[in-house]
Amino acid sequence: MRGRYPSEAQAQARSMIAIVDDLHPGAVNRLRSDPLAELMSWGELTVNVVAETPGAEGCSVAGSYLHDPPTLVVASSKSYRRRGFTALHELGHHLQQTDLDLGSKIFQHHDPERFEEEACDAFAAQVLLPDADLEGKIDRRGPVAQDVVDLFAEHSSASREACCVWGARHLRGSGVVILLDRVGTVLFAAPRSCIPPGKGSDQSGTPLIAAALRTSGTGASSDDTHIQYRDGRTSDSLYGDARWLDDEYLVAILVTDNAAWRPLALPRPDTARGGSARWWTCETCENTFPATDRCDRCHDPRCPDGHCGCDAARAAKDRLCTACFLTLHPSRFDAGSDTCKECS
Repeated sequence: MRGRYPSEAQAQARSMIAIVDDLHPGAVNRLRSDPLAELMSWGELTVNVVAETPGAEGCSVAGSYLHDPPTLVVASSKSYRRRGFTALHELGHHLQQTDLDLGSKIFQHHDPERFEEEACDAFAAQVLLPDADLEGKIDRRGPVAQDVVDLFAEHSSASREACCVWGARHLRGSGVVILLDRVGTVLFAAPRSCIPPGKGSDQSGTPLIAAALRTSGTGASSDDTHIQYRDGRTSDSLYGDARWLDDEYLVAILVTDNAAWRPLALPRPDTARGGSARWWTCETCENTFPATDRCDRCHDPRCPDGHCGCDAARAAKDRLCTACFLTLHPSRFDAGSDTCKECS
């Protein structure tokens, strides 16, 4: 995810929390402590916990939302924290697809599906990690990697992914908070106005991650590191800070400037190194771009707006409502109807 709408997604998430408070007074606090138990008590939707797909253990959101009838599908992950993050993420889809005001805000953006996904992550993170409860946990200059580690280990019951989203929300400039495994493979990336490394990509050869992997349970910092993209290209030079979350996971923060662990950190544009990228034209927005990252599902390159073959396939199924003239998913229509359910 590109982090294309950081401030807009946060505002949408706050509106979603207000709606939950109106519909179910006191539910936000209950969702924070046990999301699945609280959601299973709601009468307007169903929660289905299903067996996790083999190989999905590293997925940040192992679930889906079904519109009719409203159903949250959550994989039975070994991590109760990840189950909670997934359930709240899918609740975000439910809220945005059933509330007219929230739904209209989605289609005010160039990439509505990307905005909806970012708002779901922001909603889950805001519920699990409210800023009011965490005030003073980080310096005013922004987070360091140890702050994200402490947030997970000592100050919350949120998932590792939610802690990364929280950290990215508090960056003072462009950057990304990355969760990696013990060999330097990206499991999750929460960006803020930058192109993150692809999920599953190998960052073990970058200066910061290579240095951190050589330590035993501590971490490393670097004034000159980068993101390695799959085609051999790199990002511009970045400032980086990494700390071990435990023996299995590494948290890294990479920023262009405003590094909280440095007294002075100025941006260094035009320092990226080229690779063997080939050019690709996006089927969704028709932008032509170097293919630096590929979708894990369809394997097509992602454009700078985050589109891939998945977006094109979904768009081919969408239908135009003859009343509001919005292009919507088929689930938003009754069988045989040319107008969406909201207009009907």
